[in-house]
Amino acid sequence: MNHMRNIFAILSLMFLLAVSACGDEEGFVIKCEIEGLDTKGLEMVYMTRGGVSRQSFHPVDGKVELRGMSAQPTLVEVFTLDGNLLFSCVAADGDRMKLKMKLGDPSSLTVSGQDATRDFTAFVAQHDSLLTYGSDAEVNRLIADAVRANPSSMASTLLMVTRFRTAGYELEADSLLSEIAPEARPTLLVGTYASAVGEQVSTAARGEIRAFTMRYGVDTIVRYTPGMQSYVLMAFNDTRKPDSVARRMRSLRKDLNNRRLKVIEISVAADSAVWRGQVKGDSANWLQAWTPGGVSSQNLRRLAIPRLPYYIVADSTGAQRYRGTSVYAADTLLRSLLRPYLPKDTVAADSVVK
Repeated sequence: MNHMRNIFAILSLMFLLAVSACGDEEGFVIKCEIEGLDTKGLEMVYMTRGGVSRQSFHPVDGKVELRGMSAQPTLVEVFTLDGNLLFSCVAADGDRMKLKMKLGDPSSLTVSGQDATRDFTAFVAQHDSLLTYGSDAEVNRLIADAVRANPSSMASTLLMVTRFRTAGYELEADSLLSEIAPEARPTLLVGTYASAVGEQVSTAARGEIRAFTMRYGVDTIVRYTPGMQSYVLMAFNDTRKPDSVARRMRSLRKDLNNRRLKVIEISVAADSAVWRGQVKGDSANWLQAWTPGGVSSQNLRRLAIPRLPYYIVADSTGAQRYRGTSVYAADTLLRSLLRPYLPKDTVAADSVVK
């Protein structure tokens, strides 16, 4: 009997040790040592199959262990409590990472214990200056080269979702994502980003703009019909536009008549009262409209406006010739397309500048 009890005790102990060992592997751990952080709190944000997880941590002398749980590799972002992003990484249950950095110096960041995050942070540290100060084209070219050189690494996916400057480069982003091996772009790491990019490159978003009607002023409306003008510039916003944008739009309106160019500024402000306050006293020489429901309204939903302010140029068939956040790019394109109809002094001035 005693022999059986001893065997039972040994088996129970082995079971407890096994459970304990398995418990050690549950979740992921990021041991951080951040010089200059002291006791400033951190927030860790990451996606799970159940939604977004947010956890707060309180370092001691800049040292803290961040613990989370995700069965699949997921994008993890860590912020100071005042909202500044400290670092991004990919993590899954079982990962044990060690991170060191100097607060305010991204180039000092080093990570060990997880290959994709290690390679990603090394790349970001090496190219910190260009990633911070380079133009959109320069940054995206750098990332594209890195992605194509390492299509089987989750580091490439991490670069895309955190560093690629997508606005105006949606088609390239979609193409680059497709070049990454499926196993290197797990859903929790790329899902939200891929969905947003997919929406922008969809046939519906980039398709022909159909006729629509919106509210204009107190008791009048704005009607847009593609064939009524050569081109249309649509400017979408929810706040009062900067003076520099207003000057550029006013110049376009002055240089080109309504038959050649229609300019419509479309507000998606919370309500019509807010919109009227924004345009009150505005000396605009173009149409200013407001639509209830914001970018999800019946008129705008199909256009998939991703951010504000945003500009679309379309031709007489309704085909979109430009989508993006730069009024300068829209202006430049329109002046190129409509050069024969611009005042001669304007054309001459443009030639001198070029």
